[in-house]
Amino acid sequence: MNTLIEEAKGFYAKLGNPLWFEKDLGNYLLDGYIHSTPNSLILGKPVRRDGGDPVNQWKVGEPDAWFVQFAVGEASISHFINLMPFRLPYVGWARELKKRPVKWWATETILRRK
Repeated sequence: MNTLIEEAKGFYAKLGNPLWFEKDLGNYLLDGYIHSTPNSLILGKPVRRDGGDPVNQWKVGEPDAWFVQFAVGEASISHFINLMPFRLPYVGWARELKKRPVKWWATETILRRK
C-alpha cells in the first residue's frame, strides 16, 4: 500500500527529481498552506494571476488566486478552497505530467461543481 507521501515522491520523480517534494513541502510549511489527512495531501498558496509563474510567487501582496502546487487523495479542490483562511476570486493548477499550463477557474465555479 502506497502512502500519500510515497505517491507524492513518485509524482515528483516523474517530473525529474523526488527531492523536489521535500523542497516544496518545506517551502509550503513556511510560506504556503498544507492540508494533510490520512486520505489527502494538498499544497497551495495565494498568488496573483498576473504575477508571472505562480510556482515562483511567495508572500504576494494583494493576491487574487489560490495556486494548488500539488494534490493527491480524496479531497477535492473545492474542499481545499473551503479550508483556506480567506477566499480569493480564482483558483488554479497545472497538469504537470501532461505539460499543460496553469488553468485558472473562478472560485465560485469550482464550489458549484461539488
